[in-house]
Amino acid sequence: MEETVEARFGRLLAIQEPLLNNLHSVRDLVRWRDEVVRLEEGCDGGIRPLGDLAKLLAGGDEAGRSVVRAGFAAWESLLAGGITRIRESGELAADADPERLATSLMAALQGGLLLARTTRDVRRLEVALDTALGYVRAHAVTP
Repeated sequence: MEETVEARFGRLLAIQEPLLNNLHSVRDLVRWRDEVVRLEEGCDGGIRPLGDLAKLLAGGDEAGRSVVRAGFAAWESLLAGGITRIRESGELAADADPERLATSLMAALQGGLLLARTTRDVRRLEVALDTALGYVRAHAVTP
């Protein structure tokens, strides 16, 4: 099972990494959000393969849980790196915390995916991500 989980995260990160490594502005972050929503709408496999990982988290498989934790940490780290670049560009305030903002986006993404799949309504994912993006924008430097 661990290899399967690692393979899923490998596929996911192969899709997400180029997007997140090219974050240099809040507008780029919005484009990332749009791509995440598109992937969920089309079920292109970019995010959907993670749908059953909650079973590992709820179950007693500590090795599986460890792999899931590492995968989410890698994904969140990519988000934090992008937010750091946005902050360094001067678009976000110097006191904006990239790790905290990345956690906000990851929580919105995962919660939004759960709601979207449960209700079969991708708008729930959009709303969750838009709310987290609002939190990021709250740290924007006003010209």
